[in-house]
Amino acid sequence: MFGMSGRKDKIEPMIGAQGPAFLRVHASELYLRDPVFESGLRELLPAGRRHDWAELPTPGAPLRPVEAEYLLSLFVDPARLDELADAVLAARRAGGSTVLIIAVNSQQLTALGNWLTRRGNENRLGGVRLMLAQNVDQVLRQLPQRLHKVSEDNIIRMPVSTEVETTQYRNFYVFSPELQALVARIRAYAANGIHRSYLLGGPGSGKTSLAYYYYLVRNRGRFVSVNLAAENTGDKAAVKSLLCGHVSGAFPGAGARTGAFTHAREGVCFIDESHGITGPVMEVLMEAFDNGQYLPFGASAKQPLECAIVFATNRSWETLINSVNIDEFTRIGAATLSVPELYKREEDMIAVAATTLARLASRCTSWHPPKGLSEEAWQLVRQCRWHGNIRAMVRVLESAFVDYGVRGSDSLLQVPDIMAGIQLWEPSEHHSHKIYSVA
Repeated sequence: MFGMSGRKDKIEPMIGAQGPAFLRVHASELYLRDPVFESGLRELLPAGRRHDWAELPTPGAPLRPVEAEYLLSLFVDPARLDELADAVLAARRAGGSTVLIIAVNSQQLTALGNWLTRRGNENRLGGVRLMLAQNVDQVLRQLPQRLHKVSEDNIIRMPVSTEVETTQYRNFYVFSPELQALVARIRAYAANGIHRSYLLGGPGSGKTSLAYYYYLVRNRGRFVSVNLAAENTGDKAAVKSLLCGHVSGAFPGAGARTGAFTHAREGVCFIDESHGITGPVMEVLMEAFDNGQYLPFGASAKQPLECAIVFATNRSWETLINSVNIDEFTRIGAATLSVPELYKREEDMIAVAATTLARLASRCTSWHPPKGLSEEAWQLVRQCRWHGNIRAMVRVLESAFVDYGVRGSDSLLQVPDIMAGIQLWEPSEHHSHKIYSVA
């Protein structure tokens, strides 16, 4: 799945005289063969592993094979990264495991967002890790944490509307090792017949995108979502009709309705806000789960339950357990999947910040959009708890962007801009924080 729409240029052989390097550095002219960085790398790399330097590939030139295990783009203009990224994709398609580590500074953050958005829309993101640093000392401090392999794609592409035909897609970015591990687990579940899963994650953590990824790997049927908080009226007949469907004449004036289980066929029924699984909802699910079959409302014959069920909730497991009958709850029998919180996933935070700024900048007419965040503003973002995860971070950046645009001064979002957004959208104290899932 690594960038199926990547370049198909013929790759020219290029074998180094000393054998392949562990790390190959491609730097902007300002940092080319920087002596401080050279010295730091020699101390940092594993014993017996060497690094070398190389010029950036020429745009449009035939791809050359990548012998190095890791490529480091050191403060290179993101607009010039295509050839490196294409070479990495080619190496991975050929069975390699090369990783491209992209280090950018504050002034390059919006440009990185433009590059990530374009590559993501082309489905050409794989084998990439991200780093935000201001100088080579910061790169050296962060580099050991980036010298780890990337097992999964960096992106989940999903329709803006998962159940209505559309040509618009959105990107869910997967760069951090924590999220990479979760995606690998979801892929294993879907590929090995685990047909009942429970996604636990705080608000705005991307549970719908991850459930859709399960569906993509499962690769059959339809993806059908049910939001229990919106749909559950406490009426068992209504809930049964929603999930199992009903036949014509099941109640006065009723025409036939295809329920979520039937509509999904062998695909995935995604039951969101599932902390609402109580009372009539639980009764309907127990009827279906106990024997793997369900009875549409008013029907005389049962139908087999063929779809996989993915539950999702923003509540903690303790909150779920305490809200239901434990005997009923254990009958759900779902394998759990915990979504790691955003504040623990620095590389995903970089991707969210970069792509959000790029999206906002693309709409500007009279404003001069910021190039990124100041170092102090980024540290404020980095240290924030982000109870609302991706959704909260996007709202804070949108608020900061507006304040910046009105202020119209320097080229970077500053601490006051971010602080004002955090006070609005990510309060450090709120009564709801205690009930949300934490991972």
